[in-house]
This record gives sequence, C-alpha cells and structure tokens, in this order.
Amino acid sequence: MAAIKEDLHKLIDTTNDEKLLEDIFMILSSRRNYKEGSLWASLTEAQKQEVLASESEIGNQSAWISQEEMKRRNSKWLR
Repeated sequence: MAAIKEDLHKLIDTTNDEKLLEDIFMILSSRRNYKEGSLWASLTEAQKQEVLASESEIGNQSAWISQEEMKRRNSKWLR
C-alpha cells in the first residue's frame, strides 16, 4: 500500500489542475465517512421497492433491446 500512497502523492504534487484536485478531495473525503449499507438505509421504502423491481428486470432478457433499436427509438435526441 505504501507504493500506491507514494504514487498518489507524486501525482497530486505534480498537477496544477484545480478541478482534478477538488474531485480527488471529494472522492477521498466521501470514502472516509462511508459506512457499509448507508445508501440503502437512506432510501424510502418506495425507492427500495423500485431498486428491487429493477434488479429483477435485469434478469429478464425478453425485456432487453439492442443498442441499434435504442438508437432508432431515440434518434431525434441523438442528432
């Protein structure tokens, strides 16, 4: 792990991209406070039911459409 930290420090020290530094800071800050299961616990019962319903739909291949079909259906927004 020491090598990863050292490489990350070098990258941070050599960048002048403030937006990138802000993004890295936000990622590291949010991970520090993360607790397993906190996202699920924050959802309402209705939101949880939607997630579970969506998860079951993923396994139903008859509901899937191809990328070509998706492009055809949404062509007016893809111009």
